[in-house]
Amino acid sequence: MTDDSSSRVVPTRFRTILADPPWDHQQQGVKGAERHYRLMSLKRIKEMPIAELAENNAHLWLWCTNSSLRDAYDVAEAWGFTVRSPLTWVKFRLGLGSYLRNSTEHLLFCTRGKAPVGFKSQPTWINAPVQEHSVKPDEQYAVIERISAGPYLELFARRRPPSTRDWFVWGNQIDADISVPGYWVPSDQQHQQNPEHERR
Repeated sequence: MTDDSSSRVVPTRFRTILADPPWDHQQQGVKGAERHYRLMSLKRIKEMPIAELAENNAHLWLWCTNSSLRDAYDVAEAWGFTVRSPLTWVKFRLGLGSYLRNSTEHLLFCTRGKAPVGFKSQPTWINAPVQEHSVKPDEQYAVIERISAGPYLELFARRRPPSTRDWFVWGNQIDADISVPGYWVPSDQQHQQNPEHERR
């Protein structure tokens, strides 16, 4: 698929936002996520100005682990959304855990304003292969695109979505399409140094 993102007009607001925050809850230690990427405090995540990136009528899809599930509800509320249902990723393999072994993650479906769903037969679980650490299944994009309208924004993205739909990205491991005030990523500096790399 050809990436023509540099020639696209980037919206100022999005109808659907997908986010996979780097939760710091129970993620330290030898086998924790901090070995793979920088973590972010709950306070810092909640303070992100996501409400300003979303249309008045919008959907949010928010990834969380079993240990961060309660915090994720608070984050959704802080961002101006109401959680409607969890969509559980069943991995069918034994994961890590201090008490029970985690074999699931959750993608919370949240709404803001009046944002109808485009597909009403999605069950509350998906089964998809596990890839390298923290990488979410590609199946998520098909699910989201069936239910939610674009334009789409993925936060904390590591790569561009494998989709032909109108997706835009932000994260510190990718050439981001937008800037988030107060949350610097490396591509912010790159775009400042190369003004011809204009997206808006």
